[in-house]
Amino acid sequence: MRGRLNNKMVSYFAFAWAWQHAVRQQSGEKLFRQKKACFALLLLITLAVTLQFPTATSARLPYNTWFVDQETNRQVRIQPVYVPSQVVGYSDIDVPLLAPNDLYITADDHVYVADTGNNRIVEYDEQGRFLRAVGTAEGDGALNAPEGVFVTKDGMIYIADTGNKRIAVYDAGGVYVRAFEKPQSVLLPEGYFYVPTKLVVDNRGVMYVVNKDSYQGLLRMNEEGKFTGFFGANKTEVDWLTRLKRTILNQTQMDKEIAKRPGAIANVAMTSDGFLLTTSYGVAKGQIKKLNAGGADAFLNKPYSESKLVDTAIDADRFLYGMNSEFGEISIYDPYGNALVYFGDMDKLAHQQGIVNFPTSVAINSKKELWVADSSLNLLQVYKRTAFGEAFLTASKLYVEGSYEESKPYWEAVMKENGMMNLPYNGLGEIALFEKRYAKSMSYFKDSYDAAGYSDAFWNIRYDWIQSYLIYSILVLIFLIVLLRFLFRKIRVYVTVRSWPPFAAQYGGEAKDAWYLMFHPYEGFYRLKERKISVSMILTLLLLTIGIRILSIYGMGFIFHPYDLSKVNLVLEVCLLIVPWITWIIANYLVSTVKGGEGRFREVLQASTYALVPYIVLMIPAILLSNIVVLEERIVVDSIIQVMWIWIAVQFFIMTQVIHNFDFLEAAKNAGITLFTIGVIWIFVVIMSGLSYNLFDFVKQIYREVTFYA
Repeated sequence: MRGRLNNKMVSYFAFAWAWQHAVRQQSGEKLFRQKKACFALLLLITLAVTLQFPTATSARLPYNTWFVDQETNRQVRIQPVYVPSQVVGYSDIDVPLLAPNDLYITADDHVYVADTGNNRIVEYDEQGRFLRAVGTAEGDGALNAPEGVFVTKDGMIYIADTGNKRIAVYDAGGVYVRAFEKPQSVLLPEGYFYVPTKLVVDNRGVMYVVNKDSYQGLLRMNEEGKFTGFFGANKTEVDWLTRLKRTILNQTQMDKEIAKRPGAIANVAMTSDGFLLTTSYGVAKGQIKKLNAGGADAFLNKPYSESKLVDTAIDADRFLYGMNSEFGEISIYDPYGNALVYFGDMDKLAHQQGIVNFPTSVAINSKKELWVADSSLNLLQVYKRTAFGEAFLTASKLYVEGSYEESKPYWEAVMKENGMMNLPYNGLGEIALFEKRYAKSMSYFKDSYDAAGYSDAFWNIRYDWIQSYLIYSILVLIFLIVLLRFLFRKIRVYVTVRSWPPFAAQYGGEAKDAWYLMFHPYEGFYRLKERKISVSMILTLLLLTIGIRILSIYGMGFIFHPYDLSKVNLVLEVCLLIVPWITWIIANYLVSTVKGGEGRFREVLQASTYALVPYIVLMIPAILLSNIVVLEERIVVDSIIQVMWIWIAVQFFIMTQVIHNFDFLEAAKNAGITLFTIGVIWIFVVIMSGLSYNLFDFVKQIYREVTFYA
């Protein structure tokens, strides 16, 4: 704002000088002095008004904050959760940092930095002021390119002295105590490469060491430096090519292949309750693991969207913070490893606060401030939590703990700032469910597209309704069944005794054949063979199929369609049902003609239309049931739908066998070739569509160019 005011003042004085010069040329000195006084007064009034009502200014962050929408899987921008607040390690220290590689923050918020390029460990206080350097003395305590640091509760400093291939230990005063060289053990693999890069130490003094590019996992040593085994190794990821080689090649040939090794652990951290957090770089699953004393992963080797995480930090609320070295993003996860939000950016050509070049480590202090080491910029960047971020993460913490009532004001505060996020609606839905406001809870869960929560709320509503109206419902159901049977008999008698015109009689007979064919496919398709079905019946069945499809999209229960129905592409959904059916008719007729089938195109068309009847009949009860079952009962509706598709497939197969007069094996071969032909037709259509679009675009560009130059 100060810069804007200065610019305004410069503009005012420049205008004043020009005005004075013009007046001096046009009038005498006396007139000039009078106008000069008037202008001075006007200028003072303008400046006073400007200072009284300054122009509002805003600063935009150099990066975005976003979350991944559960419904569309798209990145949605939100308000900042963390903003840059401080830069440490460049101008506030006699010897600036050089390639900092690791961070450790103690309980009193002192920050220890592995200053790799300067061969030392640097300690800062909680405000980022330099306190001391460790490991700079000559002799045994001299460090060589240290890449990791860990400080115990009693102040002992353990350093991964990478250049010297050892673990160096210093006391709380920074005095060198001892070093742990490569342990001698017959259990270590022959030629094991011992180059420590990161480490943690538990309360017993047991060290867990990350070795550079080691696939065996963490090297574990006791307080005396004896090797006690490897810990937390990643699993070998076998791709499809390796599986194919194992199937084709013999053992001798496989021995000549390069062995497939599991991914190496890149970093390790320790939680307050004794778990180990490992961060693995370049693996498809288990990028972050939370290991207990037995080496079991609490996250069950789950995959994360980040493949190049270099470090993970954990705060007092057990939320995780991952540092991505590929895009410079910091990802925040709840205690169960579920991603909440992402923020940050990378630009190797930029020198801007908040933007990283080559991040190597992330740590968090008791004030929830994030410290990030950047070995390319040679500094530390500090990010502080915003009011929105504090409300959101506090609400998330209480939600995870099950303290739904306590989280309510925080969720409401988040929704006032941003009502587009799913998680606040989840939290408010859980609160309403806890308060037995089931209808409101269903509404919240529907807004967050949470099928499981919606099912829980609906179960309670259904349970209350059954308790109140079950007996009445049974009586009404019995009455409706009796009434329908009575009406059906009356209608049947009426239809039988009445004389119908030929068109109506034919239409009724064809409709009856459609129902008969569903349960007697062989006899039913024989009735259709060499018979001309009316166009009106074919159109009726097609329109019913399309109508049922549309009804299934908008009428299925929310548990089955937990997404925004307004975003459904209705034309595409209908085409996904009708286009394969049309392609089947064309391919089946062409293949059967070549293979000696007897069916004509019209017979294939009308038989394929009648084969859709199970879809019309079975989708109606599936749609109705989908609105009254809960998630645990979903298998009932899914079973009906699966039976329906199997029934339709059997109908198409029998149709091929009967219409073309094939035996079973001939029909099976014909069906397989038909499916292959369908694939060929679709590929051809896609290629021709692409070429047509390119030709159209080429002609369009030529037309534009000609009209422009004309």
